[in-house]
Amino acid sequence: MNGLTQGKIALILSSIILVFGYGFMLVVYYQMSSFPKILFLIPVILVALIYFATMLLIEFFILRKVRVIYRTINTIDKKVKRDSLQDPELFEKLRLKVARYKDEKAEEIEQLKENEKFRKEFVGNVSHELKTPLFSIQGFIELLSTSNLADEKRLNYIDKLSKNTDRLITIVDDLMTINKLENQRESLKIQSFNIYDLCLDVTATLEEMAKKKKISIDFPDNQFIAYTVKADKFRISQVLHNLIENGIHYNPEKTKIEIRFFDQERKILVEIKDNGVGIEDVHLDRIFERFYRINDDRNRKMGGSGLGLSIVKHIIEAHHQKITISSKVQVGTIFQFTLDKN
Repeated sequence: MNGLTQGKIALILSSIILVFGYGFMLVVYYQMSSFPKILFLIPVILVALIYFATMLLIEFFILRKVRVIYRTINTIDKKVKRDSLQDPELFEKLRLKVARYKDEKAEEIEQLKENEKFRKEFVGNVSHELKTPLFSIQGFIELLSTSNLADEKRLNYIDKLSKNTDRLITIVDDLMTINKLENQRESLKIQSFNIYDLCLDVTATLEEMAKKKKISIDFPDNQFIAYTVKADKFRISQVLHNLIENGIHYNPEKTKIEIRFFDQERKILVEIKDNGVGIEDVHLDRIFERFYRINDDRNRKMGGSGLGLSIVKHIIEAHHQKITISSKVQVGTIFQFTLDKN
């Protein structure tokens, strides 16, 4: 019934009957010598009756049921404008809305399946991450409870106990940070600051770590040092700290990290680049997932919660900005994110 209305359908049927009725009357008229002309009114009366009968039948058997469906869809889909139920394109609009509703529900079901899969993986990852330090703490407590330990061993166990406790606290703190950012329970403290100066402050805190591995941190394009951005300074310092620290942790000695700034009219693009081991393509799509590790054994030995890059992504998205990664094995990795220019 594409584009057909109740009145059009009734009119079409009535017109067909009127044409055939008058055709029949003309044949009879020419066959009979005394044909009453008043009988020519019969097709007109018949057409009128059929017209109204068709209108009532369509109304009772089709449109009443269609309107119920239409109202239901409009009630479910709050975004849909409540079109008139007398709209001549009612059937076509109903068809389009049903098709769109079906597609949306299919997408929603797929998203729910993905969320369920992610939830199961997340619970498994959290359990695994917490289990390691907890078991270590339990073991060291049992060893410390032994009375015949030498002072040197006791101090060594206390040190390991302290490190595993710190790791547990880091994991819990990072999980709380992600939860706050996801649920927007912590408002950003937006202010203006010089992004270059902030990078200098962050790199200063990581200087000793970089020196131990003979890794240099450079700013090749100093002409961009005057850029001022609008963002949460503390949160962006977390982003920079995590990205630069990753570059130091996961790359071999005597490599370098370069930090650049690019003017994009209303935004500043911040780039953190290293020339280290790089990341295989298979990992790039999942690198920002919580607890996702490229190499479990190596990463756990280096400590950390496994949540650093996930926090970075959440912070940047909380600023309504984007972060991207590109990498080539044995060439290096580039992280880029944008911030609003002041």
